[in-house]
Amino acid sequence: MKQQQLPPSSPEPRKGSARRIYWISIATLAGLMLLAALLTVEEWLGLIPSFQRAMGDLFSRYALLAVALVIALIGFGVFFRRSLREGWWQAGPPDAPRRTRSRLLLTVFSGFALGIAATGYLLNNDLRTAFRDERLSQQAGIAGLKAQQIDQWVAERAIDLGFLVTSLKGLPFGQIDAGPELRQFVELLLYQVLIGHPERREIMLFSGDGQLLVEVGGAPGHLDHGGVGGLVREAARDGKLKIGSLELDAGDPPGPSMAFAQPFNATASAPGQPASQFVVVLAVDPSVDLFPKVRAWPTDSPTSEVLVVRREGDDAAFLFAPRFWEHPIPPEGLRLPLSTPNLTAAIAIREGDGTRVAVDYRGKRVMAASRAANAVPWTVIAKSDYDEVMRPIDRRSEKIALVFGATILVAACLVWSLWRSQQEETRELAVSNLRFVHAVQDMFIVLDGDNRILETNEAAQKAVGYTAEELRGMDARNLRLPDGTNEDDQGDAALAAAGGRVEVRTMIRRKDGSTFPAEVRVSAFELDGRVYRQAMGVDISDRVKLEQEVLRLARVKRSLQAATSVLLRARSEAEVFDQICTSLVEFGDYQMVAVAVPNDDAGKTFRFPAIAGNDDGYLANAHITWNDEPTGKGPLGMAIKTGTVQSIQDFASNPNARPWREQALRRGYRSSIALPLRREGALVAALLIYAAEPQAFDAEEVQLLTALADDISYVLSRVAS
Repeated sequence: MKQQQLPPSSPEPRKGSARRIYWISIATLAGLMLLAALLTVEEWLGLIPSFQRAMGDLFSRYALLAVALVIALIGFGVFFRRSLREGWWQAGPPDAPRRTRSRLLLTVFSGFALGIAATGYLLNNDLRTAFRDERLSQQAGIAGLKAQQIDQWVAERAIDLGFLVTSLKGLPFGQIDAGPELRQFVELLLYQVLIGHPERREIMLFSGDGQLLVEVGGAPGHLDHGGVGGLVREAARDGKLKIGSLELDAGDPPGPSMAFAQPFNATASAPGQPASQFVVVLAVDPSVDLFPKVRAWPTDSPTSEVLVVRREGDDAAFLFAPRFWEHPIPPEGLRLPLSTPNLTAAIAIREGDGTRVAVDYRGKRVMAASRAANAVPWTVIAKSDYDEVMRPIDRRSEKIALVFGATILVAACLVWSLWRSQQEETRELAVSNLRFVHAVQDMFIVLDGDNRILETNEAAQKAVGYTAEELRGMDARNLRLPDGTNEDDQGDAALAAAGGRVEVRTMIRRKDGSTFPAEVRVSAFELDGRVYRQAMGVDISDRVKLEQEVLRLARVKRSLQAATSVLLRARSEAEVFDQICTSLVEFGDYQMVAVAVPNDDAGKTFRFPAIAGNDDGYLANAHITWNDEPTGKGPLGMAIKTGTVQSIQDFASNPNARPWREQALRRGYRSSIALPLRREGALVAALLIYAAEPQAFDAEEVQLLTALADDISYVLSRVAS
């Protein structure tokens, strides 16, 4: 018999190549982790106050998890290579260790790739959140600074007005109508104050009853002082400074004007007379000094700006034109409805101080902070385009994604090097084993012309359980299980002459009487003028089992499809029960299917509204209950008591089947399963199925039947409603 040639040994350089790739991969992984650490903290290293923040990011839980995953992968590689060298995997069939190691490598790499990808995503998300919070805090600082500038400006104007009042208090205003000299002196004094600063637009002196006495400055031809009359009366009444709202004056073009009214008591015109009350009003233009200072952004930014808004009815009014507004602005100024969805100005007016990501007047997404001024009812908004603010972290996110992607690729190289090493080790091991093992690994038998066994190999002896001496001289037909066909006669005819070949699938009987399916290829050859036969057999138990499993699952799925069709058409509970049982028996080849409904009686018995298949009075005489007696410990009773799926995989051996074993085996029942049925969440029945084979309900079939039970429960709830 021709012997198999030994495969050549693998050259040592190939093993060295895998080893080099392994160590290069480890070094690259370490470098990538260092690069990821630098990318994590690069945004903060330039700012000394943010060093603590940088260290927090560097040692965050996700950064440490990424390092731990890389270290674990490297440690696994060291362990794996050591196991190859020391032969920890050599137990079991020759090919089993290689398959086990390959599966382990695939599992480890899949877990690492998923873990490092998830960790990279979470780390990047943390960094982006921290970066955004940092920038929002900066926006809040700018908004607060601008609000302080407004409050400071208001305070300075109030101080200026106070100095003017101090200068006026000593004048005899009671004689202002007596002659023009005093009036001219007051006008000159007010004019000197007016020209002291370009933002001062007008100064007016009123009597306590609101009569205009002196006026300097103001728009040409402007004679209507009703706009400040109410402010004057309010200041005279309360006896303290009053600040008017920002208005447009009568200039051409109209300019913003803001009035400050300060009451005071002048010196009495004669002894014994009471002091008269007067109100001086200073109108200033905030666009000269305040608005430019408020609008100035502290850093160079192409999209950042400061807005000042106030509420006017149902609108948000902008006190000066926004930087990027591209349309004509009405004379009364820019106003946008407070109802505008997610509008930064509207949110700032409604919610007050805070930071947020919203949209501005252009509809662009911005990062903004708002702060209300204390002296006036204005709200300051500091905002920047979201894309500009997040651009640095976006670039860093891309770099981190590339690093983590490269880490996965390098990890793939490392795992490939481990796989290649184990392939080479397995090859060398196979070469060593083949030096001592016969080349033919299948069952091999040599027969004479009368089917007497002359020689066998170790595989054949092991398969049938006989020794070589016991097999020698035995009629080979004794190893086959008779099947009632004439295949033996046809095979003998085909093998009568050299060159004849026969291939059959048959059942082989072992020494202990057990059997197994095998594919046997028999060929005839001639030696020294005599015809001999050599048979090569392969145990196909797994294949047959798989074929049967496929057929069985196909049968189950066919029955479930039929049952689903029934459920779609069912209109009553009785129709559901009857047709489900019939469909499972007809299409699923089960021995018997029934629906059991528990009775709330003393014996806790069952009634069976629907039965299909080979019952033969079994359920009527089985006395199945759901109490704590032995008759209540079967699948049906336990399913009702626990609300879970219960089964008996073999009536012949399961102790819980003892009350029904004899009657069940007589009717051909070898296994059964009970599946709870619910109506609107309440357990109302169970679907009881009997099969002719032991171990009939494996995990996949139980899963399919459980899904069917859930569908039945849904239909029961639907029918009930």
